[in-house]
Amino acid sequence: MALTILRQIGLALIVVVVCNLLHEAGHLVAAKALGYDAVARINSVSITGGAASWRDAALVDAAGPLVTLLLAIIGVMLSKRGSTLGPTIVFAALMMRILATAVSVQAPNDEARISEALGLGIWILPALVVGLLAILMLVGARRSGIGWRWLAGAWIGASLGFTAVVFGEGYLPAITL
Repeated sequence: MALTILRQIGLALIVVVVCNLLHEAGHLVAAKALGYDAVARINSVSITGGAASWRDAALVDAAGPLVTLLLAIIGVMLSKRGSTLGPTIVFAALMMRILATAVSVQAPNDEARISEALGLGIWILPALVVGLLAILMLVGARRSGIGWRWLAGAWIGASLGFTAVVFGEGYLPAITL
């Protein structure tokens, strides 16, 4: 039993870090596709000198959450009875957007900036994304038949992974592309 939880902790930690890197890579690929130089960090990507238009800023902002949604869909597809990887990916995606939404109280996240710019208020798009990810989590959990040991391990591992990402940003180099 303890070994199962320890494995899940390790899996969740790794999945959170990888999903976060892929989320940020989505922002970076969008910025580069639009012709911008960008600075990439483990937990953020910024366009050097800012975007030339609201449209470009919104496309770069949207790219990360779209990658995260795609990862969650892949996670659901990987979910099957006895599998832990699929639901762990969905869990990481859900927790990533929940935490990003919580941070929006002080600094609007990707979806919140787009939502506000569209005149929807700061919370509409973040709530829709979190709601969709929660539905995907329920589908993945049901397909996998995961239980409380999985959840305990996923929660601890994800918490460690997000801690590493957030606090690691100050210690890891930024890459300008």
